Amino acid sequence: MISLLERSYGGQLFRPAPEIYLEEDGSFGVIATPWGNRNAAKKVIETLKDYVLSARQDLEATSPFQKLTCLSGLANSLRVGVMLANDSIYREENKSEYMSGVEVLVFAHQEGELSFAQVGYPHFFLARQGMPWIPLSVQIDLSTELSQPPEILPPLPQNLIGLHSTTNMNVASFKTQAHDRLVFLSHTVVSNPLFHLPYESTSLDQVSATLASQYPNLPFWLGVLELP
Repeated sequence: MISLLERSYGGQLFRPAPEIYLEEDGSFGVIATPWGNRNAAKKVIETLKDYVLSARQDLEATSPFQKLTCLSGLANSLRVGVMLANDSIYREENKSEYMSGVEVLVFAHQEGELSFAQVGYPHFFLARQGMPWIPLSVQIDLSTELSQPPEILPPLPQNLIGLHSTTNMNVASFKTQAHDRLVFLSHTVVSNPLFHLPYESTSLDQVSATLASQYPNLPFWLGVLELP
């Protein structure tokens, strides 16, 4: 059984903790961060589970949205799942007035391919033996854009699902190696020392200590998942 190790750090500002779902074998996972009603994040997870896991069982299933030829079948299923989740939250929560938005990262691991689809945080890094951290997806929020150093504004999301009928999504795939570690980080600033942490130091305690020492007033959420 594979588990995602996680930690929330409060600092002096607010950042919501995510709702998380992970299959026992690590082959599918969702990190959904609610800004507003937490039920919206739970609804996003259920929508993604229902579509992506059913698509895995029936590869010839008809998609409610056009699939992209530039993406693998695995990546396409994640993309469609996020589009369905966006449509659900938009129609049920926000069509008349904004009630809730959700940042989401969904990933699937199958036959050495790891695909992910993402709207908003967390940052997504790959820690691999013998290499520096590989940034797979680095996010920017509104507080990053609007802050005037040295003051850093409280976290403020830039990209959420459920606020519009369409969504701005990042989708990608890559080949994994044994014992790769996936690092998920919701943090306004990506501290430079993180990129120089050796693989052996990519633990929850050491990454958390590095973040807290660099920006002690900023909240963050951190997750680490080691692939088999």
